[in-house]
Amino acid sequence: MNYRPLVLFAAGLASAPALAQSNVTIYGIADVGIGYAKAGDTTFTGIIDGVLSGPRFGFKGSEDLGNGLQAVFVLEQGYSVGSGAPASTSRQFHRQAWAGLRGGFGTIALGRQYAPGYKYPGRFSAGVPGTVFNSQALLVNSIPGASIHPGTDARWNNSIAYILGKAGGFMAEAIYSFQDDQSGDDRDEDDRAGIGVGYASGPIGVGAVYHYSKRAADDLKEVYVGGSYDFGGAELFASYQTAEAGDVVDAAVAYLGVAIPLGNGKLHTDVGQLSDDRNDDNDTTSVTIGYTHGLSKRTTLYAMVNRMDNDDAAGRGAAFADTEDGESTTSVGLGLRHKF
Repeated sequence: MNYRPLVLFAAGLASAPALAQSNVTIYGIADVGIGYAKAGDTTFTGIIDGVLSGPRFGFKGSEDLGNGLQAVFVLEQGYSVGSGAPASTSRQFHRQAWAGLRGGFGTIALGRQYAPGYKYPGRFSAGVPGTVFNSQALLVNSIPGASIHPGTDARWNNSIAYILGKAGGFMAEAIYSFQDDQSGDDRDEDDRAGIGVGYASGPIGVGAVYHYSKRAADDLKEVYVGGSYDFGGAELFASYQTAEAGDVVDAAVAYLGVAIPLGNGKLHTDVGQLSDDRNDDNDTTSVTIGYTHGLSKRTTLYAMVNRMDNDDAAGRGAAFADTEDGESTTSVGLGLRHKF
């Protein structure tokens, strides 16, 4: 992969006279640990990435256009801390690449960007942080084409999005993606649309998401509802989501999680259940317990343990290891995340 254009772009940002007016920021996350998983007679031991947050680096910025209006942009790439390899060899900015306008009306953006299904579960299904050990993520990732969770295909190409700024605790956003086929007879065959609404005020938060994905065979419809409540000594998370596509997909995931402050960190636990209405022998239960410890505002240590129990026809397991049908999987992760 040729990184010279990216290096030149970064150098240009650092030296451009407009920097003083444009407020450009270079940022990122390095999240790396060691993982172990056992499923039947198969074991895995090695370096794992992105337990709490996917490793990334990016550029974001804004320019004040006057009268409360701003031009904004984000360019963001993912990578592996363990190998140094980019998350995608086909995209210069795999995670996000968009530009738009922001004002009192909200934000209108064009490009590759997050669908509502990326953001809302992170708010309302976060008993265990991240996607590598979070039970909802582990279960939803196994649903073909699912896009409601950060660990799924929840970044949409060639999209236009509208995000309402928080108004009295209310939040809302909508997105339409032309995906990759933007011209020709089949130009709308893979289009997608999504909407998310939520409310957060004081200790309570609730949200709902709907995604619709056009496909060559049966279109996929996904619905998510979730909520959280902060009791002071503990925060409770709960959600339920479904995915349906004709005779191909008919699944539901129920989730319950708890986060309890403990010292300079938090004790996390959750449980999730995937039910496959097409096959009674394809259900899975996932349970996780973990601890995160803040060394500073930017650096966090973590330890996670997950157990997944599969029915005879189910082969779901750790995000970083393979599992055969009917096998149960135990996985462990220890590591740290640093934000910069």
